[in-house]
Amino acid sequence: MFRIGEFSRIARVSARLLRYYDELGLLRPGVVDASSGYRYYTTAQLQRLNRILVLRDLGLSLEQIGGVIDQQASAAQLRAMLEIRRTDAERALAEESARLKHIEARIAQLEAGVGEDLDDVLIRAEPARRIVSVRRTVASFVEAREIIGELARTLPKQMPRDVLGQIIGIAHSAEYEPDAIDVELGFVLNGEPAALPVVGAGTLLVRDLPPVKHMAACVRVGLPEHAHLITGKIGRFVEANGYRLAGPSREVFLRPPRPDHMEESVVEMQFPVEPTG
Repeated sequence: MFRIGEFSRIARVSARLLRYYDELGLLRPGVVDASSGYRYYTTAQLQRLNRILVLRDLGLSLEQIGGVIDQQASAAQLRAMLEIRRTDAERALAEESARLKHIEARIAQLEAGVGEDLDDVLIRAEPARRIVSVRRTVASFVEAREIIGELARTLPKQMPRDVLGQIIGIAHSAEYEPDAIDVELGFVLNGEPAALPVVGAGTLLVRDLPPVKHMAACVRVGLPEHAHLITGKIGRFVEANGYRLAGPSREVFLRPPRPDHMEESVVEMQFPVEPTG
């Protein structure tokens, strides 16, 4: 058996924490000397201590741990909880990275000023298109990116490649709310699919996009966090040339996106417009 200081060295946790867990009833010493009050622990208690630490690091409160610790969750159950926490942490990290990139792009827009060249914005007619898509309200662009990745992995395996055209995204929200984005994501169709596959992102639908007489378009090369640089440029062009916005904006991927190399994305950003006169 080991005195509390020795056990803390073996377990690599502080003796102060061991005393606290004793007070809470989470980890009682194996023996308490009646005359000296010294706490003694055994290596058999490492299992319970490790289970407590895992549950704590998975985000459970000490009160919650007290309610479940004696249920003896297996290592496999704890690992499953860890994978859920890992996924949440990775998403939070991706969202924070996207936020910082967005700030960086806003600063770049300030540095560019309002006198930038608008020659790469054009107005053209857009024909009617048939698409296969899923529509959802997502809480972030990271979530939308995950749906695009899922569609890009799933649909080419279940539908003929010559039927699937470019990836397209349509923003249906009348106002920009980054934590509640009403977005439709899918593929332009070059033909009729024999059947619609089932994907985890939701129900796939085939529908026709109407033709657009005046579509303001500009190509974005790089990260989606830089999209506002292009939408701002389109907005200045529209304002300077006597147009107004007239419907949901679209993004058409001219180069298929790679989730691990989004900086290589080539996307045409489109806004339906109409003359103000």
